[in-house]
Amino acid sequence: MTGLQKQHTLNSQVKIMGGKAMADLSKVIPCNPAGDALDELYDAEYLHRDWLGLSEIGNPCNRYLWLRYHGHIPEKPDSKTLRLFEHGNVIEHHVIEDMRRAGFHVYAQQREIEFEKDSVKLVGHIDGIVEGLKESSKPHLLEIKSANKASFNKLEKLRSYEQWDEKYCAQIHVNAYLTRLERIFVVVYCKDDSRIYSERIRINEIYAKRILSNAAYILNQEMPNISCNNSDYYVAKMCGFKKECFK
Repeated sequence: MTGLQKQHTLNSQVKIMGGKAMADLSKVIPCNPAGDALDELYDAEYLHRDWLGLSEIGNPCNRYLWLRYHGHIPEKPDSKTLRLFEHGNVIEHHVIEDMRRAGFHVYAQQREIEFEKDSVKLVGHIDGIVEGLKESSKPHLLEIKSANKASFNKLEKLRSYEQWDEKYCAQIHVNAYLTRLERIFVVVYCKDDSRIYSERIRINEIYAKRILSNAAYILNQEMPNISCNNSDYYVAKMCGFKKECFK
């Protein structure tokens, strides 16, 4: 390569930014060093949970419940999903702080609740209890969720938290029943544009008892059959036990 050719090659690798020449080092250093480092951080800090929590017992798949309860560990989420989980925790904290600033009394954050029947023991935690609602002087179980735009729009169209998600519906009624609260206050935060949906719900004790009794029965039986027809079913694709069920 001649000296002129070398100079031409060097010039082609230079980017002009703010009037200053900057060499293109993309072939020398990783193209996304910060992203790679964060991926490694979340992967390293992830802790497998080998038990079934009360927040999951509304899952319509009995086999999933059984596997979780009996110590089977689902496939590890990727780092992007782990960051989404963490983002949800940050939003929950942010919403609670905003509610307090607005005059609501929020307490009992992450209080442990417990269910035990027929040798089955399940533990969970509530987001909190809230008082100070204009519509009622009674304490309400507080449940906070975050959702992407598409999911949030679905909720707004339904105008019903209970119809929005089967698992979330079971969670609030079971938690309210175990905390002996008659009312529930849900807050859903849209991660795309910060819209907020809120709704007051009366506990359905019959439904909560049925969910708990069903879980206790299933977990004391032999492993249930696979509920998904095949591994290409959309529910199976998102399930952490896909590889275990479709070996």
